[in-house]
Amino acid sequence: MSELFLSVLNMSLTASYVFLVVIVIRLLLKKAPKVISYALWGVVAFRLVVPFTFESVFSLLPRNGDSNPIPPIPQGSILQQSPQINSGIEVVDSFVGGILPAPTVGDSVNPLQIYTQIGSYIWVLGIIALLIYSLVSVLLLKKQLKNAQLIERNIYEAENLKTPFVLGLMRPKIYLPVGLHAKERSYILLHEQTHIKRFDHIIKPLAFLVLSVHWFNPLIWVAFMLMSRDMEFSCDERVLKKMNSDIDIKKSYASSLLSLATDRHILNGSPLAFGEGNVKGRIKNVLNYRKPRFWILAFSIVIMIAVGIGLIANPKINGMDELGHITGSKNTPSGEEVSFELPEKSAAEILRYLANQQFSIKGNEISNDDQETVVTFGIAFLNLYTGAVAEQTAVSFKNYISNENLLKFTNKMLELEQKRELNGGSGLVFGLENEIKEAEFKKHNGDVYYVRLLFSNQGSVRTLKMLVQAENKTLKIDDLYFGYKDGVDTIVTGHPADRKLHDPKLWDDQEWVDGVFEKLAQFESELNS
Repeated sequence: MSELFLSVLNMSLTASYVFLVVIVIRLLLKKAPKVISYALWGVVAFRLVVPFTFESVFSLLPRNGDSNPIPPIPQGSILQQSPQINSGIEVVDSFVGGILPAPTVGDSVNPLQIYTQIGSYIWVLGIIALLIYSLVSVLLLKKQLKNAQLIERNIYEAENLKTPFVLGLMRPKIYLPVGLHAKERSYILLHEQTHIKRFDHIIKPLAFLVLSVHWFNPLIWVAFMLMSRDMEFSCDERVLKKMNSDIDIKKSYASSLLSLATDRHILNGSPLAFGEGNVKGRIKNVLNYRKPRFWILAFSIVIMIAVGIGLIANPKINGMDELGHITGSKNTPSGEEVSFELPEKSAAEILRYLANQQFSIKGNEISNDDQETVVTFGIAFLNLYTGAVAEQTAVSFKNYISNENLLKFTNKMLELEQKRELNGGSGLVFGLENEIKEAEFKKHNGDVYYVRLLFSNQGSVRTLKMLVQAENKTLKIDDLYFGYKDGVDTIVTGHPADRKLHDPKLWDDQEWVDGVFEKLAQFESELNS
């Protein structure tokens, strides 16, 4: 439940940034047809619903340094020391990071983990409440409309209606107030029929469903209201365009809207009934409507497409070309020293940068030609892990590890290593300034390669061993082992003499994994005592 809640929270935070950009674009395109503004809300909806997307160098999303965006709140942050967010906006990261609770020495559970669990239950209750409210309001509305008179096809008239609306998804029905003049009725019917032709009666309930999932974000409520406003304005403009509007037609159409705002009793629609609102704004928009010039329309469409792609896409990192400024390594024969230069940034920025890296190869499987990329991948993971221990910082390993068991183990190993450092350390030096003494790269079996990195930090020498393969051309770790004396992985997975990296499917062996986590729990209990 907590992981799902964090995923939704991350999507909501990203969509909030997209929302702010859309607001700015709407202001810049104030004279453009309102259908442009209406379409832009689809980008916000995409970010609220879809947790993945493509990458592009034209992305407009904020970046953590020069890297890809990672979730603003990494999943592992609720399990580790010093939780942080990584929105890519330094001021926001600093402010929110400062108010997040940090565990004290001896705590067995991160307070953020408890708050997240409680928050996830409140989130679900909020969704249920909104959905029940919507369902009940629709049922009450249908009950009130049971005496509505069928006029023709799907058109009904009902007493005490405040405003006309469309109700229904598959077979939408148009409900009109009784007593409309013929001209008013023709304009309003054309407006409602235009909504149905554009599938607005389906889009708005779906938008409310998305809002129900992200109910905790006030910006999404504002987005829903502005989307509804743009929907109505664009529909009015579509109607006026169909009627080849002149000033008299616009005045008549505005007059029909005005009649809806006066002398009506209060029987309104529900959130799932497609009603008409903001009459004052609509009248103003109708009277000010002018058929847009071709160049304004063309420019608006180009801007809409460009901004849409930029906000849907994630920033792209072009493999080794983009990694040139963090590594000086070339093709490195087995046993030869490797250099690795980190960017001149703060430790927190470097860790975010490393967490964001995705290492890809050209082919579907690793080959000897990929040695530089694979070795650099290993060094980046090494610095990410040891740097996170030293900085007591939560990081995401999802760009390096896809196996859920290994990912969970690595997160827990980092958490315990951080806790041990807080309790006095193990006598080893952790940090980002690791010197690579030797790098070994060789084929293990099939498309799996073995990597061994001999590294030191202020005289503290250790080794990292890994099995690496490519998943959809992206490098991932199948198994890893530091194996130094008194290391967490040595204690729970075995002595170096016994713990051989020979099986890339080891972490799929649930019986072995359960044994490892039992030892982890015992080690944590001893560490906390």
